[in-house]
Amino acid sequence: MAVPWVIDWGSRLLGVDVYGVEGFYIPYFYALSDQIGANVSGFIFLKRKEGSWLNSISKYFHHPVMLASFIIILTVPVGLLITRIAGFSPTTQTYTALETIVANLCWVPPLIGWLKEKKSSS
Repeated sequence: MAVPWVIDWGSRLLGVDVYGVEGFYIPYFYALSDQIGANVSGFIFLKRKEGSWLNSISKYFHHPVMLASFIIILTVPVGLLITRIAGFSPTTQTYTALETIVANLCWVPPLIGWLKEKKSSS
């Protein structure tokens, strides 16, 4: 839970302009630390269930919830970088909150799972 704070604090200590383009990754960790943790936990669960790394990797990329989570983890930083390059700067707490809210797509994987389950029960 404190990892994003440490990343933010460490970045500031290293002289990173956390409001500029070079600090685009900071809201990623604030918004997606739970998403990353859930993704790693899900992969470990699949490894225990499948018994081998190869089978768990195959299941991982065929599981709609895990795949949605993986896509979010990869695309959100790109979106944050593009937004910062386009000139957005979270110089107020409102802008910082807005940026984090938009980056927080943790609701997408459960929605995908719910839709998949609903479709298969129909």
